[in-house]
Amino acid sequence: MNVSQEEFNKQVAQNLIKYRKLNNLTQASLAEKLNYSDKAVSKWESGECLPDVYVLQNIANIYGVTVNDLLSANVRPKLQPAKVNKVFVPMLSCVIVWLVALLAFFIIKVAFPYLSKAWLTFIIALPSTFIVKLVFDCIYRNLIMQFISISAIIWTTVLTLHLALYSLVNQIILLYLVAIAIEVLAIIWYIYKIILKNRKSK
Repeated sequence: MNVSQEEFNKQVAQNLIKYRKLNNLTQASLAEKLNYSDKAVSKWESGECLPDVYVLQNIANIYGVTVNDLLSANVRPKLQPAKVNKVFVPMLSCVIVWLVALLAFFIIKVAFPYLSKAWLTFIIALPSTFIVKLVFDCIYRNLIMQFISISAIIWTTVLTLHLALYSLVNQIILLYLVAIAIEVLAIIWYIYKIILKNRKSK
């Protein structure tokens, strides 16, 4: 049975709304993952226009479904393991970082019992954790979380170096100045990506 363009757009729009809500996403949060504006998502979900095939594939990947699920009528809503994996895999990876840090701490304490800075293994785990988190933020295209992870990497790295080299006062001051400069660059990068996303959605 053939359907009109208007009916097809409405059908796809309903599917887009259904899967977005099943994944507990707002239009703004979905737009951020796709590097589009929330106005573009609103147009798709109103049936005013439809995303192209590339964007539909990205949306399907985010929801853990197929493009056919987004286009077909009367498809039973389903949540794929991909949704769970987006939370579980990053969390497990971060836990592994801390388990490695704990193991390194005990090895150092046993092998070098008089070493006073064995606790630095846990401090080093901080930037390592955020590096792992940044990898997954990039995979899932979460721009805000990418920025937060980059900032966290900058300042936890400075903290690690500060605690490791606290006797070198002058160098520590330089470290913070460098960190501020890098943070400014990160802010500029974030603003640029936001502007690029808004231009792309027009």
